[in-house]
Amino acid sequence: MNELLVKIRFLIPSLPRAEKAFAQALLENPEAITQLTLAAIAAESGSSEASIIRFCKRMGYHGYSGLKEAFTAAIAEGEEIHEEGIEETDGIEVILKKVFQSNVQTLQNTMVLANDGYQAALDAIISAKSIHFFGVGDAFAACQFAFMKFCRLGIPCSAYSDVMLQYITADNLRPGDVALAISYEGRSRNVVQAMKIAKLRGATTISITKMNKSPLLKYTDISLFTSVSDLTVGRDKVTRRVADQFILDVLYLGYITKTKRDYSKRLKRTQTAIDCNKLM
Repeated sequence: MNELLVKIRFLIPSLPRAEKAFAQALLENPEAITQLTLAAIAAESGSSEASIIRFCKRMGYHGYSGLKEAFTAAIAEGEEIHEEGIEETDGIEVILKKVFQSNVQTLQNTMVLANDGYQAALDAIISAKSIHFFGVGDAFAACQFAFMKFCRLGIPCSAYSDVMLQYITADNLRPGDVALAISYEGRSRNVVQAMKIAKLRGATTISITKMNKSPLLKYTDISLFTSVSDLTVGRDKVTRRVADQFILDVLYLGYITKTKRDYSKRLKRTQTAIDCNKLM
């Protein structure tokens, strides 16, 4: 059932009011759909039959009966995974287990949202003249990770922490270049502005975000979505960077595999350059 709930949570921000009411009712009581008729669940959720049918089609089903059957089967297979937050009383062994499970769940949830965007993003990167990464805060750490990986392959790329340099870089992009942004909610002003500039200059824009409706997506050609399992004190979404790095790894390894070039010599050479900085 977890896959169904992940998809519903993903859709909610972009849903019309009546469909959103039904979706939220499903999240609160998933078993209700297995017991109620279309008319009954419409009345209980404060939605309408027509809105529920539209929502079912968004989920990939022909109608209410299809979604009802999917929930019935999912509930029969096993219960939803319930996150256990980290508590002050937890020992290190418990924290270790919870963090591990949270990271694994984040990767599994992100896989649920995998779409054709991965192939489109890989195709764009393979044919790119240059690749440029945009992010702020802890998202920039993921940008640096990607920059280092692609830079070692000899691909022209950049990842600047300075906002002005991000804008200048975006303004210098042209058709054939790729701008890749990482923003959890897609509302970071600086990142959105950089992507707006990049798109105006004709670059192919790729975004990694959890939101299917955000200011960032207005300037995004290809969207890759994350779904984060979070159990930290303060709900600061620590595992979001795990999802970001997972997607970047997919694109990096996909590039190496699909370009059909032998990068081993280049990687060995750059490793030699790096090794000179290590103490004996």
